[in-house]
Amino acid sequence: MRGKFKNVIFIFLVLASLGIFRIEAQAAPADGDADTEVLPDPESIYSGPMEHALSAFFSSLDLGGYLKNETAYRYHEPRSLTKIRNTAYLEARYPINTRAEVQVSGWYYYDLVYDLYDYDTISARSTRQSEEALVFVEQLPQEKDSPVAEIRELYADIFLDTVDVRFGRQFVVWGVLEGNRVVDEINPMDFRELINLDLLDYRIPLWTLKVDYFRDDGAYQFLWIPELKFHKPAPPGSEWELLQQVPNTSFPESFTFENSEFGVRYSVPMHGAEVSFSYFYTWDDFPVIFRSIEVRDPNSTPVFFPTYTRIHMFGGTYVKQLGGYILKGEVAYVLDKYFGILSKTDRDNDGFLDSNGEVQKNHLRWGLGVDFNRWGADISPAIVQWIIPDYDKAMIQGQFDTSISLFVRKPLPERSAVFQLLAVYLVNLSELYTRPEITFNLTDRFQISTGMDLFSGKKSKFGAPQASAVSNINVTEESAQFFGNFDANDRLFVEFKYGF
Repeated sequence: MRGKFKNVIFIFLVLASLGIFRIEAQAAPADGDADTEVLPDPESIYSGPMEHALSAFFSSLDLGGYLKNETAYRYHEPRSLTKIRNTAYLEARYPINTRAEVQVSGWYYYDLVYDLYDYDTISARSTRQSEEALVFVEQLPQEKDSPVAEIRELYADIFLDTVDVRFGRQFVVWGVLEGNRVVDEINPMDFRELINLDLLDYRIPLWTLKVDYFRDDGAYQFLWIPELKFHKPAPPGSEWELLQQVPNTSFPESFTFENSEFGVRYSVPMHGAEVSFSYFYTWDDFPVIFRSIEVRDPNSTPVFFPTYTRIHMFGGTYVKQLGGYILKGEVAYVLDKYFGILSKTDRDNDGFLDSNGEVQKNHLRWGLGVDFNRWGADISPAIVQWIIPDYDKAMIQGQFDTSISLFVRKPLPERSAVFQLLAVYLVNLSELYTRPEITFNLTDRFQISTGMDLFSGKKSKFGAPQASAVSNINVTEESAQFFGNFDANDRLFVEFKYGF
């Protein structure tokens, strides 16, 4: 399969390179003056089938993209520049005819900061893990997220009278609450910078067949996803490292029909609102950390055998305008998800952790948000909660897991600027993430942004990983903290972006 992808890319590059040169032929010398070199007459240049094909191709090809520099400075000790990432992003769309088109996008980025500063200073791992012996910290693995070259999207669209088909590497978004994942669990997430990335940047694209069928009573969408990818943690040793993949994790085989993910969604206008109902048969993007622990012996070494498991998701979304307000809601009922239990749980008194450390429970997710405009600003508060009805007191996960978010966007036309604020508060963990940012549009193509990433909360102790419901990232059994682990990672950032 990878070989086929390389062939597609190679053909695309060959066609692009051919477009740089025009096929031209020289005119014959004038009669009686064979030694005289005559410049070709544009009117007499031969135009063959290949030239016509290339000319038509490049006249229809729609190219775009951007060049971007992202620089960040951590102002807590050890103070350091922690990112000087330079990105080149290119996207191309080619309409084959009125019924079909192809789109491809990709990027290359390189982080210059690793060439200028010591890796330990950038990551500040010894500071963040100050309670560990330094020799232990130094012996842990280190990786950096640079350089990276990646095809982000590569798909074909076919437009029929009542059916649209899209096949290829793509993103599919089912949610209506921006930045919150309740129903929107199609694409896994890339946590290379925790949650600091743009919404599309932290989604991992998947090879997917998507079919949309339109009827008078509504629209149906069908998904077949043969490619299996799961949440990607930050690189080991990076400043955003929380927990890494547990050794000996069992992965299901990708690109098989029996392991594929399947989804169906029905969207319909209802009483002045846009309503959808969905079902998704998928894999939990976090592995279940089954483990064997001898609870009576505190010196015993746990044996881990993590694996990925299947879950069923029944979901719905709701969007309705009420005067100057837009009400948004999402709800999902999830079957067969595993939750971790406390390491000392031994209710059958056999001396070992019950149920290999995991219990299977159904749970409910819901989210509610509203968009409105006040004082010239677009304001979007939202609340998201997980509820486990059949709760077990031995579970690490709380029965109710709640987060509150606020997004504000205010244009400043007199300064050709836009101010944005994102705040996320994890109620159960008493943690806060805040990101104020202002973007100056110097021209239609060039903009400069500056802002801060601020974290507040307690630090957790590292141990066996579990999945936090709201934060959707690995946390630990001993102390299920999230933002607090990065309390010393507060940073200033500036971005330069040129679009074309």
